[in-house]
Amino acid sequence: MTSSVENPDPSEPLFEPLPDAAVPPVVLLSPPMKFARPLRPKQRLQHFSPDEWEEFIYEWARALGEPYVDVARFGGANDRGADVAAFFTEQGAEGLWDCYQCKHYEKALTAADAYPEMLKIFVAVVLKHYVMPRRYVFVAPKTGTGLTKLLAQPSKLKTQFFATWHKAGSKLTSGIDATVLTKAEQLAQETDFSCFKAGNLDDILEIHATTRHHAFRFGTELPDRPAAPTPPEETTPSETQYVRKLLDVYVEKYGMRTWPDVKRHHKAGDHFQRQREAFYAAESLRVFARDHVPDGTYEKLEKEIFDGVVEVEQDDFGTGYARLNSVLKAATHMQLQQANILTNFVDTNDRKGLCHQLANDGHLTWCQEESR
Repeated sequence: MTSSVENPDPSEPLFEPLPDAAVPPVVLLSPPMKFARPLRPKQRLQHFSPDEWEEFIYEWARALGEPYVDVARFGGANDRGADVAAFFTEQGAEGLWDCYQCKHYEKALTAADAYPEMLKIFVAVVLKHYVMPRRYVFVAPKTGTGLTKLLAQPSKLKTQFFATWHKAGSKLTSGIDATVLTKAEQLAQETDFSCFKAGNLDDILEIHATTRHHAFRFGTELPDRPAAPTPPEETTPSETQYVRKLLDVYVEKYGMRTWPDVKRHHKAGDHFQRQREAFYAAESLRVFARDHVPDGTYEKLEKEIFDGVVEVEQDDFGTGYARLNSVLKAATHMQLQQANILTNFVDTNDRKGLCHQLANDGHLTWCQEESR
């Protein structure tokens, strides 16, 4: 993101390839800070790096509720005035699209900062890199009053833009081919400058607060977790593996061969019901994590449970029933890392259920050598 327009080269690719917004680390909580008052989200934004700011805007744009088919990051030295692009059609930037230009400066964004970016768009359109966006939105932690007023008066913005363009000694258009510049000026004259806008920081934060990235970005509290659902009467296909492994346990211990036998048994029936309730508790935690925390957070918790019980599972036992109960006990008593934001939501049933999820995914088995 530069404040001057370089001489565009039609042979260059439209955008430098950039990865999607980086998956944030799953360690979400910092050690307590004595005597420190936590920063409010708006204050934290001031300390973002330019790349963090761009990721934040990418996350926000995806949550806008617009009928976008895709949102992409195009930032970099050759961004041609577009840091985050949101597309309404599969044609991408050759069809209907919105442009979000990310600016993270210590000072407030001014018209002098905005004009070079606006010119970049006109030049890029002339060079057929993309069509004019439906909206071109400047998003900055601070937008100066002067620029805010100009954006609220599109005709005045247009007048001031061209006044700067033609001002004696202006460097706005330096380095641009004369033919391209003539066409860019004609395009700008034909453009309705009401397409240029500034994002409202309060609105941006309000929408971002609905995303699963917000707690990571700002250390805010997560919503209350809903109660775990009651397992359905019959097992579902998603339970196949861990249920089969439980049946192996009951066959070995009680000699039962069918599920009706298990359910009628005074111990096995209750035991099986408790295991299913634990599995569904962990599933509800997984869904909660999917909706409210960044990708990888739940998987980190799952791996922590696995690392804490796998040596127990690999130990020698006389029966699979003994192995199962030892693993569940180890999961129940192990100390979970407080660094993972989900830790505060994990109860005893979740820990047991995570073991059954691991069994369901093929990572834990109860009946091993002793069954052969």
